[in-house]
Amino acid sequence: MKAMSAKNFLIPFLITAALVLGGGFSPLHAAVDAKKLYKKTCKKCHGKRGEGKKEKKNPGKFKYNPVNDVEEQKLLEAMLKYKLMWEEKTFENSREKKMAKSVRKLSEEEMKILASFIPTLGKQE
Repeated sequence: MKAMSAKNFLIPFLITAALVLGGGFSPLHAAVDAKKLYKKTCKKCHGKRGEGKKEKKNPGKFKYNPVNDVEEQKLLEAMLKYKLMWEEKTFENSREKKMAKSVRKLSEEEMKILASFIPTLGKQE
């Protein structure tokens, strides 16, 4: 049996280590990523806890709707719809354009992560 050189051993070892250590996607990792994604993508308009933001001139009306009480599937469908609007430039007003612009760079996986995370915001203390 021929001895394995350091180079022949090291490359497969490093690839395996990278896959094991960095390739997995644990629920804890997803929660951290979701929080960062939400903060970067959604918080400015929809609020820290997804509570929405009211209009200054008319506090009884939302400028940006609450999202923390929306079902996961509906959130995902909405994000996919807005991304398609951006790609096809089919938004009809400034709100749709702003939402489309917000999600335009998100992958479908990132949208799924956000869609599962957002409903938990209303339950956080």
